[in-house]
Amino acid sequence: MSESTSATVDVARLMEEIKERVRQRRASGFYSEEEVRRITQMELEVTEVSPGLQEEIESHLATLNDSWDSLRPPVISSHRGTVGKLIVAAKRLLYRLTRPYVTLVLQRQTEFNTALLHLLNAFVLPVRDQIRELGAKLAHKTDELSLSMNERLALEHADGLGRNQLLADRIDRLGRDIAALRESVDRSRGGGPTSLLPRPVVPPDLGVLPQEAYLHFEDRHRGTREEIRLRQGMYLDLFRGGPLLDVGCGRGEFLELCRDAGIEARGIDQDTGMVAACREASLDVEQAEALSYLHGLPDGSLGGVFCSQVIEHLPPDALIALVRLVHAKLRSGGVLICETPNPTCLTVFSGAFYVDLTHIKPIHPEAAVFIFEAVGFRDVEIRYVNPYPPDMLLQAIEPLWYMRRYEEAFLKQLNDNFTRLNATLWGAQDYAAIGRKR
Repeated sequence: MSESTSATVDVARLMEEIKERVRQRRASGFYSEEEVRRITQMELEVTEVSPGLQEEIESHLATLNDSWDSLRPPVISSHRGTVGKLIVAAKRLLYRLTRPYVTLVLQRQTEFNTALLHLLNAFVLPVRDQIRELGAKLAHKTDELSLSMNERLALEHADGLGRNQLLADRIDRLGRDIAALRESVDRSRGGGPTSLLPRPVVPPDLGVLPQEAYLHFEDRHRGTREEIRLRQGMYLDLFRGGPLLDVGCGRGEFLELCRDAGIEARGIDQDTGMVAACREASLDVEQAEALSYLHGLPDGSLGGVFCSQVIEHLPPDALIALVRLVHAKLRSGGVLICETPNPTCLTVFSGAFYVDLTHIKPIHPEAAVFIFEAVGFRDVEIRYVNPYPPDMLLQAIEPLWYMRRYEEAFLKQLNDNFTRLNATLWGAQDYAAIGRKR
């Protein structure tokens, strides 16, 4: 079906015609209750597809493409006649005087807007095309539904049992087709244009990196062992004693800290290379999947559980299951610590988070608090850690001796904005969610 044809299909009108035919046949006793139920379900599935989505995307994208340049000179005008000319001249003079400061402030914002706009264009435009194709498919399926109802009417005088079976099969097929189409629409809204492509079948031996690959990845991107030991040392005082379990222990830095502090600790990790590196360092580490391993432990057998850079690798249901299992396996007073990238620091997304291909989704600190509290942890605390180096932040502009009072006030406001922007873009790279069992 062509794009122009799909755009003119009146789904509501077709559905009303179908409903009217169903009402007429039902009144005559032609349909069974089960058949009417299936047809009603199909009506709901077709009409639930949200209209106007493409127009909304087009409108927002056009606005962004028009307003991205923060450095574009403003349009200065006035409607006050002769006085307005003086006002316009004063505004233009003020703009020329403040332009160097404004340019300095907005340069990074403009660069950020440019990069973000390119990303949105690359993402939204293919999605728009996919939505248009889905609209055509939906219109086609609607025509098929209307045609199937006409076919049913034409078979009214056919053999009773054979006719009913053929028609029931036809309605079932249409129901499955419409359900599949609706799922495709939902996936395209949430997962981008690639969600509509078939998942390739990858041979097991080709889809897995060598055993030592992830260990080398951590050496390159996570930091040295000494750097990680220095960062994680702050958590030792939160554990009152063992036994402690390090879930996803990686290279074993925290286990080394526990050994040095005399805390009984062991670790688990799924990566063969990580486990081998830990055992070479004489650490008590087992290769195991976290949920299965925790499930096999006695309730109340652990004094603490440490998860560093783990929960962002888990889908939501697995994350909830992990926290629930940890709560069950901790004794009273036991502590769970989950350190993870901080999504309230936006620069995390331009660097650390998407460098790791195994990351699934960031966990907002408020979501972590909610999950911890929902399964029974008390006094849940969020501790922001690993701030960006000071030299990465926007630096405050010092006032000059010849500045007037209004210029100093303007400069103060600029520096205040720098402070807020620094907190949003270059704040803490990670946070730790800390929960204690009653």
